[in-house]
Order: sequence, then C-alpha cells, then structure tokens
Amino acid sequence: MSEYLGFLTVIDQPDGGLTGGYLVLNKAGRPMEFHCTVPLSPDKIQHILYGNTLQPFLYGERIAQTLLQRSKLPVLSILTNLAAVLPVQPFISIPVIYVFEEQSKPTMEPTMEGTLLDDDSTPPVREICEELNNSLKTFGIDDARLRTKSSNTEEMFRVPSVPGLDTGVWREVRIGNRRIALPETAEEQLMAEIKERARMIDLLEPFARIRLALEEARNAA
Repeated sequence: MSEYLGFLTVIDQPDGGLTGGYLVLNKAGRPMEFHCTVPLSPDKIQHILYGNTLQPFLYGERIAQTLLQRSKLPVLSILTNLAAVLPVQPFISIPVIYVFEEQSKPTMEPTMEGTLLDDDSTPPVREICEELNNSLKTFGIDDARLRTKSSNTEEMFRVPSVPGLDTGVWREVRIGNRRIALPETAEEQLMAEIKERARMIDLLEPFARIRLALEEARNAA
C-alpha cells in the first residue's frame, strides 16, 4: 500500500480561467510531487451545450484527469475539497475522498482516569435533539428550534450535489475535527490509514498550499 496521499483542487480566477493543482504528500506532510494545469477558459458554445454539467466535466474529467496522468507516484487515495472534482472517480481505480470545508467539533468523553478522548460512537446531534424534544413534550413543551438546528447540522455535512453524478455513494465520516466522505467501495483499511495520516496533517490544509502555489506561479508568469 502506498505511503502517499494526493490532494487535488481547482481555482477559478475571474480574469484567468480555471487552473488545477495536484500535490502529493508523504506521511510527514512533505511535498513529493506537484503538478498544475495551464489556465482553461470555456467558451460560450461550451456553456450552452453543457449547461449545468460543464463544471463537473471541466473539473472532474478535463482538469483532474490531466493532472493525474502526469503524476508518477502511486497514492493511497486522492482528496479534494471540491465536489465538482468527484466525477473523475469512474475513470480511475484510486478512491477519491471529499473533504468538507466546515470544521466538525470532536465529541469529548471523560474516561475513568478523567482524561478526554474522541468518541466516534457518540450519537449524532439529530438523535440527541429528538430525545430532548421527547423529554420536553412530557412537560407540554415542543421546541421546534431544536429540530431545525439538527436538520441544518445534518445538511452541513452532506456531499454537495453534482449534475450527472450520484454523490449518494459517498459516505460521510468524522476524522478528528474534520468530516470527509469516502466512496462506499472504500475498504476499512483505507479508513484506518486516513485516520492515521490525519494525526500528522490537517486534511484541509494542503489545499491552501496548492492555492498559494498556483497564485505564485501565476504572478511569476
């Protein structure tokens, strides 16, 4: 199994078109490979013909595939912070993982020794709110605000819809203070490896590196 993780994202510059970047990191979070594409600007005919499928086509098929074809290092998985990149999954065998931008506050449980540990088995907020609502109803109180809040929390960590792609095949899980979504076909061993890597690096941070590198390359051109 590879020791590397790949991070892929695309930036859309109003006056410079779409530019993709792909960064490969080792276990320590050090860069091993970096690739970027030349700016891509779809024309009006493409906008008309592709409609709302243009973005996933450009991000997931054109840009992502180009970047991955240039890479020489095998990776454990490819992570992206853009749902529009996920359509590259049918074209490659490597699992593509979506990293949510929102931060998930880890649930901390006291142990017998009094220390605090993450508890992945903690019931979701929705279940806690429903239980509280049921308790309040015994006193003649029905607090709809709790249900609204739990619904918003659930929606926050749902993979955004992508035209032409069934994002429902990605399952959401929490790793540390981050939420990610893996393909349903992903093996449990992959989950264990990603959890281990997340102890070393913030899974969202490499995308900021890519963005800064792309901006620097553009300024130097």
